[in-house]
Amino acid sequence: MALSNHYPALLKWPGWQQLAAATEPGARPVHTGQHLMPQQALRPGQLAIALMLAATAMTAVQNTLIRLLADSGIHPFEIAFFRSLFGFVSVAALVGWRVRSLPQTSAIGLLGASGVLHMVSMLAFFYGLSLMPLNDSAALTFATPLFGTLGAAFFLREKVSPRRWAAIGIGFIGVIIVLRPGAVPLGLGPGLVLLSTVSFAGVTVLIKRLSGTESTITIVFYQSLFVSLLTLLPAAIVWSWPTGSGLLMLISLGLLGTLGWLCFTRAFALADASAILPLEFARLPFIALLAYALFGEIPDRWVWLGASVIFASTLYVARREHLEHRAAALLDAGLGAKLPR
Repeated sequence: MALSNHYPALLKWPGWQQLAAATEPGARPVHTGQHLMPQQALRPGQLAIALMLAATAMTAVQNTLIRLLADSGIHPFEIAFFRSLFGFVSVAALVGWRVRSLPQTSAIGLLGASGVLHMVSMLAFFYGLSLMPLNDSAALTFATPLFGTLGAAFFLREKVSPRRWAAIGIGFIGVIIVLRPGAVPLGLGPGLVLLSTVSFAGVTVLIKRLSGTESTITIVFYQSLFVSLLTLLPAAIVWSWPTGSGLLMLISLGLLGTLGWLCFTRAFALADASAILPLEFARLPFIALLAYALFGEIPDRWVWLGASVIFASTLYVARREHLEHRAAALLDAGLGAKLPR
């Protein structure tokens, strides 16, 4: 029986269909003749901004839920398992997956490797998040694209211009500002979050490699499946059955993860990355508000300064990469564009 049979109303909702349109490369808006709200349809640029802000807000809520669940006594490894499991169920429901009809792929090895790295990233981040302030962990995760650029340079042999190397170096100065080694004890939490950041950068490198042959939904489907299976063993070691409220938060965590990914992907399908990437910095104020309201945590000036340096360098790297790829495409087309140095 198809899992979609359990969610007929959800899968027929035009808003879900519009978000699902982002699951294939080059997707365009799906026009269903209906609107998400009884109002005039948003322009693509406006919708991209709204979706990006929604994705950052959902990420902030996810991090807060992880912390609340960990504080309630559920081990981070178990939280990671349920996050993966319910995320997988929601993805399977989205594509109407049938047990005997898996999405076809010719890169199961790379998908498995991506799943292993994603598992390491998730376990490290969830555990680290339970040991350090939410704001500090959010600031450190902004460095993921910097590690991703390093990975692409060394493993995919992508050319990185001197300006991008300089921006990467400045970004790592921002990491040092957030951590302030010598001024405050580092502890296990920041180390785990950095491990998570590096591991997830590896995931992005593999996804970049896979995106040439595999659809987005195939990548996400198998990643969700592999991570669910891989996190089951560490979760079983520390297992404790969640209560009703805890189970509800775990289900919400999985659904938010899938919805956040759909919003994020759709935003990039509707607008240029350099135009909407700055909105990702809104994640820090969102998290700061939640951290203050629920845990009484207030980010100090060093966190804001370091996060700003990291994000500015990340934004510059992304912008330069976009310009270099566009110039290379024009050069290949014989239009004589000059590659940025």
